[in-house]
Amino acid sequence: MLIRDAVSGGRAAPRNVEFMAFLVDGDSAQVMERFTVEQMMPHALVRQGSMDEAITLLGQLDRPPERLVVDISASAMPLSDLARLADACAPSVSVVVIGDRNDVGLFRELLRMGVDDYLSKPLTVELLRRTLGGQAAAEPVQQVRTGKLVACVGARGGVGASTVAVNLAWALANRQQRRVALIDLDPHGGPANVLLGVRSNEGLTDVLKNVNRLDPHYVNRTLVPVGPHLSVLSSEMDFTAGTQPDLLALQRLFNELKKHFHYIIADLPDRAGPVSQCVIEAAQTTVLVSDPSVYGARESARLIRLAENRDIAMPLVLVINHTHPEGKAELTVRDFEEAIGRKVSQELPHDNEAAVEAENLGAPIVGGKGPLAQALLALSHDLSGRRVEAAAGVTIRLPPLLAQTLQGLSGLWKRRP
Repeated sequence: MLIRDAVSGGRAAPRNVEFMAFLVDGDSAQVMERFTVEQMMPHALVRQGSMDEAITLLGQLDRPPERLVVDISASAMPLSDLARLADACAPSVSVVVIGDRNDVGLFRELLRMGVDDYLSKPLTVELLRRTLGGQAAAEPVQQVRTGKLVACVGARGGVGASTVAVNLAWALANRQQRRVALIDLDPHGGPANVLLGVRSNEGLTDVLKNVNRLDPHYVNRTLVPVGPHLSVLSSEMDFTAGTQPDLLALQRLFNELKKHFHYIIADLPDRAGPVSQCVIEAAQTTVLVSDPSVYGARESARLIRLAENRDIAMPLVLVINHTHPEGKAELTVRDFEEAIGRKVSQELPHDNEAAVEAENLGAPIVGGKGPLAQALLALSHDLSGRRVEAAAGVTIRLPPLLAQTLQGLSGLWKRRP
C-alpha cells in the first residue's frame, strides 16, 4: 500500500522535510497521515516503509527533519537498528519510536539512546495529538545525543595536523555518512579550503561577530558545503587584521554546531594561546599529530600534560606522521613512545607524491587507495569507534561508551576497539 506524502502528494521525496514518519503497517500510516493533515503540517512526509527506507531517505535530504517517527515493530534487533539510525540522523532531530510492545525496560533503554518518546500500537489520532501535537512536541523529553568536538593539533609546525583534520572530516562524511563540520581556526586562511578545493566565504569571522543570531538556518547559510555531509567554516582575513576571537562566542558556536553535526573537527593553527586552550578544554577528543623527532616528542609530552590537566578526562589520539623518508638520525616510534610514556595510536607512512597531488587537485588523500590513504581511513574508524579487521574483511562496531571504557582499561590507542 502506498501512503501519499503530506507535502508532495506522491512517492517522490521533497528535499526539505520538517516532520517525517515511517510506519510498518498501512493502518498506522493512515492514522499518522490524518494527524499531519489535522495539524496542518506544511512540510511533513508520511510513508509506509521500513527503518532501512527511513535511513536511506535521511541521506537524500538537504537538511535533517526537526522530528522523526520510526516504527520498530517489525525489527528483529530494534536497538541495533536504532543505532544505525543514530549514525544517519543529526543529533538535533527529535526521535519518537513506535512499537507493538508495552515494555518499560525497552522504553528506558530507548531513552538512554536519546529517543524522546515511545508509543505502543494501536495508534490513534488522539494519542498522536497528546504526544506529538502542540507546544509540548517541540520540547523533547531529553536531549542526550549531541555531536562530538574533535581538536586536531600539531606538536610543531609542518607535521600535517591540517592534513589529518581535513582527511578525518572527509572520511567521516563520505565513508561513514556522518554530518561533519570542519572549522579551520586560522583566521588568516589555513589550508583546509585548498585541500578540499573550495573557497572561503569569511564565514568564521561573520558567525563569531553575530553569535547572538546563531540559529540553524543562519549556521547552514554560513557554512560552505563540500558534498551532502561535509561543511567547512573558515576565514581569510587580511594579514594586518586582528586575530583574537571572542572565546565565549567560540564556545557558543561549538555548542550550536554539536546540535546539528555528528562531528565538529577543529583544526588548530597553533598549539599554544587562549584559542587552542579553549578548544582543547571543550573537546571530547584531541588528535595530536607529531613527527618522530626529539623536539616533537618534547612538545607532544607538554600537550599531553595540558590535555590531562582538564577537569574531565578525554581520549587523546596520538598520531605519528612520517613527513619525510626515514633517516638514521630520526627517533624510532618505540623510542618516541618511551620518551613520552604513551603508545602511538596510528602511524602515517611517508607518501610525498600523494600529499602533493592531493593539495594541487583539492582532493583528499583518504579518497585514494595508497598506504597513506588506508592509514588515514583506519584513523577515522578509530575515531568513530569502528575497527576494520583486514583478515576477515568485516567492520565491528562497538557502542562508543564501551569502546571508550576498553580504551581506558588498555591504555593503548593502537586500534580503537
